[in-house]
Amino acid sequence: DVNITFDEAIVSYLESGGEGRYLAPLQARFGDWPLARLTQSAIDQAALELHPKAGPATRVRRVHAPLSAILNHAARRGLCERIVVARPRLPRGVVRYLKPEEAERLIAAAAPHLAPLIVFLLGTGARLGEALRLDWADVDLEAARVAFRRTKNGSARGVPLEPRVRDALAALEHRIGAVFRTPPRLGKPLGAAYSERTNSPIKTAFRAACRRAGIERLRVHDLRHTWATWHYQRNRDLAALMALGGW
Repeated sequence: DVNITFDEAIVSYLESGGEGRYLAPLQARFGDWPLARLTQSAIDQAALELHPKAGPATRVRRVHAPLSAILNHAARRGLCERIVVARPRLPRGVVRYLKPEEAERLIAAAAPHLAPLIVFLLGTGARLGEALRLDWADVDLEAARVAFRRTKNGSARGVPLEPRVRDALAALEHRIGAVFRTPPRLGKPLGAAYSERTNSPIKTAFRAACRRAGIERLRVHDLRHTWATWHYQRNRDLAALMALGGW
């Protein structure tokens, strides 16, 4: 239907379980537009104007990727013809991963509420957002397995827990709601303190742990790179790695 608007496509997308992050600025800009008006040039211009000081990766994450997801959903539902959203080419990044001895230093240097999260990320390859959304209802300590229900690519997956990861989770005091929380005196879900901002409390605590451990140029996401590197070094099984990591 050429008259279907972006607002209507968003409603359908969210009702089907789509991710709502980053949609508010896009809806404010394109809400009453017919989907056919969302051309590549309009999308690229929006990315530049909405995030004038951001780099290509941020523009892709906050504009091109969510718009592509919504338009693909609309096409699958027969709301519009398929519209392919080309994304700007991103500069090749440096893949950083830890050696085992560096990982041990980082865990030892982390604040008590952060160390279990680091152990979990290193042992499961979870994205930070997946870990912070993890609920105890999706953790089976007896079977040593967790389920990630909400993932970046929209497909749920299960991941086994290595003994060290299982022990770290078993040592946590609570068993209801969010798995990873702020220190006991507050006891709030760590996910409530997470954002993409570089000064989010989680990233601030992580950088402090890196400083104490003498580790430079490490991001939280590099723990996922570390898990992937270690997994491939042990198993040499790329298919299994991709399945467990949700690629």
